[in-house]
Amino acid sequence: MRILQVLDQAFRTTVEEQDETILWLIQSMLKQSKTDPENQMDLLLTGNAVYYAFQTTRQPALKIGEWTQTQPADISKDLKNLTKNGVGILVVFEDLWDRGLDKHPLPYGIEFINRNELPHIYVRADQIWNW
Repeated sequence: MRILQVLDQAFRTTVEEQDETILWLIQSMLKQSKTDPENQMDLLLTGNAVYYAFQTTRQPALKIGEWTQTQPADISKDLKNLTKNGVGILVVFEDLWDRGLDKHPLPYGIEFINRNELPHIYVRADQIWNW
């Protein structure tokens, strides 16, 4: 089964949580699906989530009163782990362009696609999970 995870929103809980929820979920699903080589997963970054492709540092630590988030999210590490584990990561070029990010090189393992290629990406998936 091929699952396409479409992530449109960014930075929802990355300051107060230790992970980006959806990236954590994908990694957890990968651990469960390693027993079946037919399972494949792709991640499509659209909208504001395209910023994730360019994250190079951990999220800043959040401090509330005496409590400090000691393990903030590390999105670049999460994306590297996903590509190492065979997850195809795609970014919509037009969303990069809208945000002035189209001239920046994408990190290794992340590819851009044009918006008109989205139907082909969606058709090849057995399930589409939109976040």
